[in-house]
Amino acid sequence: MAEDKKHPMGKLKEQLRNILKVIPSGSKIYYLDYPLHTNVGDLLIYKGTEKFFENNNIKVKARYSVFNFPKNLSIPKDCIIVFHGGGNFGDLWVSHQHFRESVISKYPNHRIVILPQTLYFKDNKNYIKAKKLFSKHPDLHIYARDKRSLNQLKGFSENLYLSPDMAHELWPLTPLTSSQKKPLYLLRRDKEVNKKNRFKIGNNQDIFDWNDLVTKKDSKRVQEIKKEYQNKKVNNAVAWSKFSDYLINKAVSLFSTHNNVITTRLHGHILACLLNKENTLYDNSYGKNYQYYRTWTHKVNKTKFIK
Repeated sequence: MAEDKKHPMGKLKEQLRNILKVIPSGSKIYYLDYPLHTNVGDLLIYKGTEKFFENNNIKVKARYSVFNFPKNLSIPKDCIIVFHGGGNFGDLWVSHQHFRESVISKYPNHRIVILPQTLYFKDNKNYIKAKKLFSKHPDLHIYARDKRSLNQLKGFSENLYLSPDMAHELWPLTPLTSSQKKPLYLLRRDKEVNKKNRFKIGNNQDIFDWNDLVTKKDSKRVQEIKKEYQNKKVNNAVAWSKFSDYLINKAVSLFSTHNNVITTRLHGHILACLLNKENTLYDNSYGKNYQYYRTWTHKVNKTKFIK
């Protein structure tokens, strides 16, 4: 599929260029909190982010996940600290939030950029605590993935921006096989399940979540890579880059075999859009999907949202 910058997805990809005002082309960066797990949605963000760096001559000097970041790492003053984007800003996925808070506290003299995130705190005390800590950093830049998150981030920093998800940098993706008329249901089963959703699913339908694409052998390989990174403090992430490509190709292959995707996962929706597939999006537990759809993808062809 040739890239069309006038296509709504092409326009969303172009919006990511605004990030270059904060991370200029030619910058040297440390990329932190990239996903070392099998959630394909996070991997799509990761691949889009790496492609954005490559396309804009941003030099990644080191990469660290939450699992292998050294406690007393010395980061050169001329390097920007860049955090992976996604939907883990808040107190639902605490290890990632604690990691961000720790780095923001330890590196007050570096520019720190948090790529597009959705914000969600269950406990207002945690929200107030995080805001107090973040607001002390003089050169902190935060990108929100939707308007509600942007509004809730007021007071965290003076440098707040609205941006689409980094996975849009992957536009356009080409389906790997021809599709069938049978719909694909990609429905999440984790702590973000929305119990209010109702589906009319007939017999012999294809129902998946991201974890269904991961075999026992795949899971074992992920654990091996994690141990390699923890024990050897590996920075270049070559092994994980190759393996995550393999996992994403599994998802693209699955989506390619269906002409219609019905999903409760935001990146099920985004992947379908990247492949120019008809898709229907339902919400997650706290409104993330609706906020994103309303802010960005409501103009994309072949998509709809059901409350």
